[in-house]
Amino acid sequence: MNNLTSRQKIMFGVYSMILAMIGDYLLGYKTIGTSSSPEAYMGITWNVVPDWRYATSSILGFMCAALFAVGAVEVISVLDKKYKLGNSKLFKLFKISNWAGILYFAFIHIGICMLPVVFNAGMEVTGDVQISVNMVFRVLKSIAVPLAVGFIVCDVFVTIAWIGMILKKMIPVKIIGIICCPVITALLGQLMNYISEGADSGFESFGWLLMYLICAFSLVNKEERV
Repeated sequence: MNNLTSRQKIMFGVYSMILAMIGDYLLGYKTIGTSSSPEAYMGITWNVVPDWRYATSSILGFMCAALFAVGAVEVISVLDKKYKLGNSKLFKLFKISNWAGILYFAFIHIGICMLPVVFNAGMEVTGDVQISVNMVFRVLKSIAVPLAVGFIVCDVFVTIAWIGMILKKMIPVKIIGIICCPVITALLGQLMNYISEGADSGFESFGWLLMYLICAFSLVNKEERV
């Protein structure tokens, strides 16, 4: 690992998000969808999807977290040592969100993957959508707080920090780069649902991918080691 350049290390963040996106689509694509059909419970169609998709998504979440740790450590080091942002509140926010992401990216895939598996089990035993959905909501209540906190600390904080650092010209990234962050891409990704339900699943991770790709090619030179 010591032989790698800073760019190569930051690129681990990109690789991690490729895995995360695959996991996101395994988890979210065609799992549920909005519907005006009278048969839809709560205005949503609930689909039974093979359990292997959720098991694979959980594994990819763990792999994502491990690779992301390499990229996160390096990009934080570059911003601190090369750009001298150690005292900046925006940098501290960025650092907190990235450190939190190392744990959150594994947890979110496992935590959320539990929900459709519970639904599948409910459908297998009862064959009743309403009962199965209520089982899902019961499990969701037990993990809702850490999921919400994780989203705020990771995605919202990093989006605020990223946009702020660009607007204040603290990092050499063009203004268009402000859209390359998780909350913005997640919002833009909602448009994909008009093409196919669940097509937006990987767009939050795509924002992280773009952010790390920009960091790899804008913050350091090809052979630079910080």
